[in-house]
Amino acid sequence: MPQALVAPAVSAPDPGPPLRAIGRIVDAWLLDIVSGWFRFFDGATLMVEIHHCAMVANTRHLLDDAMFSARFDIAPVTPADCRPVTVAAIAAGLGIDYSTIRRNVAAMRMAGHCLANRHGVIVDLAGAPAFIATPGGLPAQLALLATRLQEHVVDNDYDVAGIAELRTALDLDFTRLAKADTLVTLLVARYIARVMLPSTGLFGADRDSAAIFLTIYVENSRAVAADPRLSHADGWIDRELLAAALRPISVTDIAIRLGLNNETVRRKTNRLIDKGMVERVVGGVVVIRTLALAPVHAPRLYQELLALLAQVKPVVAAG
Repeated sequence: MPQALVAPAVSAPDPGPPLRAIGRIVDAWLLDIVSGWFRFFDGATLMVEIHHCAMVANTRHLLDDAMFSARFDIAPVTPADCRPVTVAAIAAGLGIDYSTIRRNVAAMRMAGHCLANRHGVIVDLAGAPAFIATPGGLPAQLALLATRLQEHVVDNDYDVAGIAELRTALDLDFTRLAKADTLVTLLVARYIARVMLPSTGLFGADRDSAAIFLTIYVENSRAVAADPRLSHADGWIDRELLAAALRPISVTDIAIRLGLNNETVRRKTNRLIDKGMVERVVGGVVVIRTLALAPVHAPRLYQELLALLAQVKPVVAAG
């Protein structure tokens, strides 16, 4: 790998955990999951978010009730086990107008993705993307994330006390996740909702642009995230990723990733360019560096990840 891609050392008395490196790994992991959901819904990005929001709301009580939780270690969740969520509640949670949510819910119901009546919306968990459009399921994906964090961060010679809490959080037997498949799936689904919704909400009702921006942002630095040496060199939150390390992504590749058509991606990418959020370069587009997303985004991903692993640990231990 060219030496030019390695960020120069930055002296700091206590830089803290390598949050930028952790954030890149988690962001790539999130995109790999949700892009499968987008394709499952034929590029209907808002429908994906409505479905996911409803699923989390439908099953929240299962995670908060010890008796329910014990049962669902071994039993599937049926519509009778779920609590309906109103269209108004979904609209408020996503920050989108009621009529738009109602129209999408009607389309989901016609496609067989949910049940909707006067009490609210219940998604079809048996046919939910979280269960059937994610390779190996969400428990397997969580184990994959743990492996990446262990190899790229914990075992990557970061001499920082802050890594101790991540090392402790990862100290569980991830091979046992499948024994509590439903519970772990719901916990990971709730984590995804917590970390994704604040970001997509910045784009209002235009969830296509949110998905396109996330794809550009992740793919620009995927090569760095996948290389432990480069990841270590650019791990600290106060280090800027060198422009030479960015990898542009084409409109066609974005469209394939998200299940959108090329024209939609081209039109919405042009709008992101007009807003100064991304830049067109040779080979595709890149997120402009002056956005400085990592100082806000990466710490939130990290703290929520620690909370998720803390929730998963007793479930795995009980299994």
